[in-house]
Amino acid sequence: HPCIKWTGGGCRRVPVLVFHAEAILTKDSYLRLIGERFHMSYKIVRTDSRLVRSILTAHGFHEVHPNSSDYNLMWTGSHLKPCLLRSLTDVQKVNHFPRSYELTRKDRLYKNVCRMQLAHGFKTFHILPQTFILPTEYQDFCNTYSKDRGPWIVKPVASSRGRGVYLVNNPNQIVVEDNILVSRYISNPLLIDDFKFDVRLYVLVTSYDPLVVYLYEEGLARFATVRYDQASKNIKNQFMHLTNYSVNKKSGDYVSCDDPEVEDYGNKWSMSAMLRYLKQEGRDTAALMTSVEDLIIKTLVSAELSIASACKSFLSHRGSCFELYGFDVLIDDTLKPWLLEVNLSPSLACDAPLDLKIKASMLSDMFTLVGFVCQDPGQRSSRATYHSSESVRRNPYQKLQRTRPLSASDAEVKSSMPLGREKATGRHSSSVLGLTMEEVKVLRRVREENERRGGFIRIFPTPLTWDLYGSFLEHKTSMNYMLATRLFKGSRKVCRGKPKGINSRTVLSSFFFLTSISDFSSTTGTSEPTKLSLKSDTEDEEEEEMDADEDEEVERSVCSISDTQVKNKPKLSDSVKTPCKEKLPKKCDKKTGDGGELKVQARTAFSAYLQHVQLRLMKETGDQIQNPAWAAKENEQMELIVRFLKRAASNLRQSLRLLLPSCHLGLTDRRRILARQLGEFIICYKKETEQMVQKQSKKKQEEEEGVNPKDFQNFIARA
Repeated sequence: HPCIKWTGGGCRRVPVLVFHAEAILTKDSYLRLIGERFHMSYKIVRTDSRLVRSILTAHGFHEVHPNSSDYNLMWTGSHLKPCLLRSLTDVQKVNHFPRSYELTRKDRLYKNVCRMQLAHGFKTFHILPQTFILPTEYQDFCNTYSKDRGPWIVKPVASSRGRGVYLVNNPNQIVVEDNILVSRYISNPLLIDDFKFDVRLYVLVTSYDPLVVYLYEEGLARFATVRYDQASKNIKNQFMHLTNYSVNKKSGDYVSCDDPEVEDYGNKWSMSAMLRYLKQEGRDTAALMTSVEDLIIKTLVSAELSIASACKSFLSHRGSCFELYGFDVLIDDTLKPWLLEVNLSPSLACDAPLDLKIKASMLSDMFTLVGFVCQDPGQRSSRATYHSSESVRRNPYQKLQRTRPLSASDAEVKSSMPLGREKATGRHSSSVLGLTMEEVKVLRRVREENERRGGFIRIFPTPLTWDLYGSFLEHKTSMNYMLATRLFKGSRKVCRGKPKGINSRTVLSSFFFLTSISDFSSTTGTSEPTKLSLKSDTEDEEEEEMDADEDEEVERSVCSISDTQVKNKPKLSDSVKTPCKEKLPKKCDKKTGDGGELKVQARTAFSAYLQHVQLRLMKETGDQIQNPAWAAKENEQMELIVRFLKRAASNLRQSLRLLLPSCHLGLTDRRRILARQLGEFIICYKKETEQMVQKQSKKKQEEEEGVNPKDFQNFIARA
């Protein structure tokens, strides 16, 4: 059934509901079948979201009274009381974490970021404009103002939609009330057609212990309705200085677009349309999005301790909470992003077709990722799910019978069972040795979430972001470390700080963008060429004089592919003979060991390596892997190749059109498509190498610095 995704392993297979955005338009009864059969339900408390209600209803959920305790999802617009959180069962979910106000209240956010600045350095966490909380810091604010008389913006600490926000250029203009926040106004914003804009980003957190963060591939760029003018006479014009939709929709100059396919018209654009525009203007959009991810992760890390501690105190089940945050980010004319605020319940109103297009897909992908177990909420036990899963596998139309709920003593005995007593089955069996039952559950849940991520991209943890930000985490438990070491087992260890060999001109030679924003242009379930190139026009020009260090970084980016391919793989068939390894000649070995090889020879060696990877893909196209653990390894390896192609293709001077395989295709088809695409990349890469050879043919002194050509070619032939 298109609305069922099986999770878990072995006999403990659990059906999880898959959501489809088009269901709100088609109203297909077939898509409602599973939700109706399991009597799945939701309740909406202290908020009103027509879009949430429409999506859930279209998938067979029915709404219950706000006082009911039988529900699969509680969607609320306010913070939750501890007693309610403690009462949640393992199949019930709510859309907020306890103490989320540590992020969404402007004063708490400011305090948390200040604490991280003191602990790790001001520049490291310089993500907010200079800020003061009044009346407590009024004197400090006046002292700062006397030194720099620029404009300041005043905001209530707990408001949204631009309410109570105004600009001042003198402290005497501020009405000091209970608690207000005064921030330095960013007077040099990046403009598009002379209009100021900000970006709304959708960030999903599914856990704070361990911290797991996803960023949605699409967002909204919201424009002011009056052209920007820095003159002080315009300081009172909110339509010029504020970009909130709630403010600007009241302007007579507000322009709405009625065509969902037109994403760059009017006062609201899609984020991808905004990035395309900036790229056409010669801006480095890849570096911009890298900085945005850096801002998001640091913001969440600053509040991680408080929220994770509250989760430990108030939650009976780790998977009970999830949260969708609305990050509002302003970009200045140097492409530095500034965090304006984090919204507790970002608006899901669909006043324009573009809103519906983006938000419906985002919510559907979010509900799928979070993972609603197909179970009647009245059956307060996960054991019922395991029994019912078999009947759904046989016949999804058959009505299910209730089974005895799992008792507290049963659950306690089960959770304390040693891992060795349980059957090691399924795809994760090879990676759970030495873990407790709780750690195994967390590891499996995070892996399965990532498989259902749709348009979301996991930005923390990844191999690089764990290395960059893992030391900032303040909630000292074993879960974060366990997750990082087990998720990326076999991946190349990433060193802290700036990797060696990266030219300062090409900041994106790291894995950071590879594992996240590079996937922005991909869509779930379809095979289509990547839409966004990851390098700006200026970077393409600089690639012509690429340093050997940058080539080496490209090589290192694919090393993790070979690391995982060599381990735990079935033997090659006799039809493909693996050449014996030839030792490098001593002179050659010494030369390369000293790092003295020419970039032409480095590229030649890398091309040879890629051809071996392609050969293995082509050979394995005919293999049928029966072991599910190996099939899972295959998926991970092919995902690495996909990421490498996306990133490496952007470094080619010649444009390469990528048609990457959908993750829903079979392993054989994915291998075949990847082998063909890798072959096309190798051809382009070799052409560029030949051009470099022609350029350097006149420079004999460079040849003397490299490996003897005869020895080198002999090594490549036998490698």
